[in-house]
Amino acid sequence: MFTLRTKKAITAPAAAIGILLAVCTCSSFAAEQLVQNDSVVNFGQAIVLGDFVAGEEAAVRLTSPCNGNIVAVQVLWLENGSGNPASMEEAIRVYDGANFPTPGAELLFLEGPVLQSPAWNEFRYSDEGGTIPINVPVTYGQQFYVSLEFGNDTHVNEGSPSVVHDVDGCQAGKNALKEASGGWQDFCPIFILLPGDVAIRAVVDCPPPAGACCDYYAPCQDDVDEADCQGESQTFFSGSICEEINCPVPVGACCRGGGCLTDVEQTACEGPLAGVYAGDGTSCEDDVCVTGACCHVDGTCSEVFEVQCDEPGAIFNGAGTSCDPNPCSQPEGACCFGSYCQAGQTNDSCTGAGGEWAGAFTSCIPDLCPICDNGDADGDGDVDLLDFAKLQECFNGPSSVACKCLDMDNDNDVDLADFNMFHPLLNNGGPQ
Repeated sequence: MFTLRTKKAITAPAAAIGILLAVCTCSSFAAEQLVQNDSVVNFGQAIVLGDFVAGEEAAVRLTSPCNGNIVAVQVLWLENGSGNPASMEEAIRVYDGANFPTPGAELLFLEGPVLQSPAWNEFRYSDEGGTIPINVPVTYGQQFYVSLEFGNDTHVNEGSPSVVHDVDGCQAGKNALKEASGGWQDFCPIFILLPGDVAIRAVVDCPPPAGACCDYYAPCQDDVDEADCQGESQTFFSGSICEEINCPVPVGACCRGGGCLTDVEQTACEGPLAGVYAGDGTSCEDDVCVTGACCHVDGTCSEVFEVQCDEPGAIFNGAGTSCDPNPCSQPEGACCFGSYCQAGQTNDSCTGAGGEWAGAFTSCIPDLCPICDNGDADGDGDVDLLDFAKLQECFNGPSSVACKCLDMDNDNDVDLADFNMFHPLLNNGGPQ
């Protein structure tokens, strides 16, 4: 049977009440919450509770703030004297709290907790070796009990340590006592002087709430975890749904008329302003609206904005650079000297040596440089409309390797004389 032999109010300095434990935040998305009924703080008042006998339990009834997990239990252990050694008590338990004052099913059993005074004692493991983390699932609004079962009688008037309560009133339905005989009762009526709530607490790990995820480049999504909405183009709205919010629209620099406008939406820049949008998040301060030399894969150069130098293989030389002289590397290809082919030549090196350049990135595949004047420009063994289309392309135009077969009179051009020689072959289906 619990008997209230003495209760003594103490004004506790930091050394007496202990350093209150800080709740761990284990990652940028963790949300451990301290759940408590009591109002005990450092440099405040607390009442050391006595006297308990072995087998009795002091319990608090707490409410979960979320769908999460109980990951730790805290017990404030104080004494009216000093010098007591650490005390091993019987157990810490977590019970279902649907009913009051009698708990429901046991959810956690932690055997032989060792409590030191004066201090908040925190327990995060359910085994003595510290290998099994406390992890009790709870739901939002669920009530549960955390109790300390005494393994030793307490004699607080003689200086032994015990649990404590605050001094600002005992809340109904939140403090319970289990007698050694096994019966449970409301603890509050027992507090004759300075009623208060017992200082036993729980730490609940609450996952961050889901919400709406806005993405510049994708439709808004509902029920997304914050950890999955952290991209540069994404904005997270905790606890919201897409239909309730206006997703941000990306803005950037708009290049227009030799000038630059900042924080403009792409549709406005390319529409009413008739400008060139420099990209999401760009700024006029970064010279994105200053033209520079853009080297194309064919070796040509154009002076454009960096955002316009976007074709595959193109290289932007930097804002303010010039194409005069051309800074671009020239591509290599095959060079025909009659029927002889030499690979790895630029246009300038080929034509400068009297050859005919076959084009960028060409190679000396078999018969690239044939001596040909039979009109079979595509080399398929006949003269047909495909060859005639090539003749039209070569007529009074560029001289190329393919045009060689259409230079019927070998005078280094394709003209009417060559057409007159080509036409009979076309009618007869090809060279005989």
